[in-house]
Amino acid sequence: MELAASDPQGLDVTISGNLNGAPFTCGSSCNLPLPEGAGTATYSVTSTSGRTASGTTAWQRDGTPPHLKLILPPLDGRNGWYVSEVDVSVSASDAISGLYSFAGSLDEGAGWLSFPIHLTDGVYPVAARARDLAGNEALVTEVISVDTLPPFSQFSSHSNGELVRGEVILAGTLDDERSGADHGELSLDGGMTWQAVSMGAGDTWSFAWHTNEAPNGQHTLQMRGKDQAGNLGSAASLTLVVDNGPPAVSITERWWIWEVGKLKVSPNHLPIASVKVTISDPQNRWPAVVFDLDPDRVPGSISWDRRFADGTLAPPGEYRVAAVACDIHDLCGSDKGIIAIPFVATSTVPVAPSPTATIPLTPHPTFAATKMPATPTFAFVVPPPEISPGPVQATRSFPFWQLLSLLGLFLAVASASVIDPRPAALDGLRESLGLISNKNVIDPSKNEE
Repeated sequence: MELAASDPQGLDVTISGNLNGAPFTCGSSCNLPLPEGAGTATYSVTSTSGRTASGTTAWQRDGTPPHLKLILPPLDGRNGWYVSEVDVSVSASDAISGLYSFAGSLDEGAGWLSFPIHLTDGVYPVAARARDLAGNEALVTEVISVDTLPPFSQFSSHSNGELVRGEVILAGTLDDERSGADHGELSLDGGMTWQAVSMGAGDTWSFAWHTNEAPNGQHTLQMRGKDQAGNLGSAASLTLVVDNGPPAVSITERWWIWEVGKLKVSPNHLPIASVKVTISDPQNRWPAVVFDLDPDRVPGSISWDRRFADGTLAPPGEYRVAAVACDIHDLCGSDKGIIAIPFVATSTVPVAPSPTATIPLTPHPTFAATKMPATPTFAFVVPPPEISPGPVQATRSFPFWQLLSLLGLFLAVASASVIDPRPAALDGLRESLGLISNKNVIDPSKNEE
């Protein structure tokens, strides 16, 4: 507060007074600092001539801007995002001179709005301004991000109903226009459990699915994602058919041509579409025989008439048999066997002549003369008894039945030599007969008593 006084006659003056209870004194002028607030100052002026003057002045001082604050609901998202619409209001006050006005802006002060301000999806630079009666001004700003929409998930690698087997790379996109995609997760069991997917550039995702660990048949996959604000999107679904197990096929490993091979075909999970049995030559000399069997009535046995497709009768040997069964998605199982046709062997059995056997003679158109070797004639010689000076002893006669047996044996041997001349065998027989003859000759020396 500034005070100044003068005397008309140019005499010196003195100013004194009280400012908010604090006395002060100064010369013809003084400058008193005023505290924040309002009050009254009293003062008087005294001249050296003895003249005086006095007065009272009310004062106000406000150098502090208004108190201003944005009022926002609690943050309900992640990473500084709201996932619901926001109403922004302000709290403004001025304790000294009083509040004069307040307003808000969403475009950095280009335009001003009255509070409250309703915010939908978007990112807003919110500003609030307040002014007091003293002309002091307050300004607050804050960026408010609102994302109420969940991300959108989709599959791009496969179509519904597609057949898969082995390791399958699933892929797709996770789109979010506001806060952006954060992460995705995939369910292979109808939403009971979820597994994280790998996120790539441009909000793409991928997942390696090992279908060998899953049963054959139809599977419904689900993919969902979260954005940076924390919104969880609805799951996208994809139905795929896993076909890792072909039909089971078994056929007899090896069988003879007059037997039948046992065939068994069983579906794994999907229906069987075709069953074929092929019989082929391992050297590909003749066209194979192919049996197209009814998959609904597969016979339990396979037989072959030994003929190939061109009518050729298969010679002895081994021939390949291949049984193949395919399901409706062309996944096939197979087994192999062999049909064996034996070689027919002719055995020659030698006929040994016997003394009593009757050998039939087969006539021939011409006969060749066969020169027979000379056959010795056996003679049985009985030596005469020796005359001794002693008394004459009667000798034993040679048994007649032994002579008759030897004669029959001789005739049989002679007949066999004519039919089947085998000199070596006859020589052996002659030696045997000689031994028998020698044993039956009467030795006179042994007849003596």
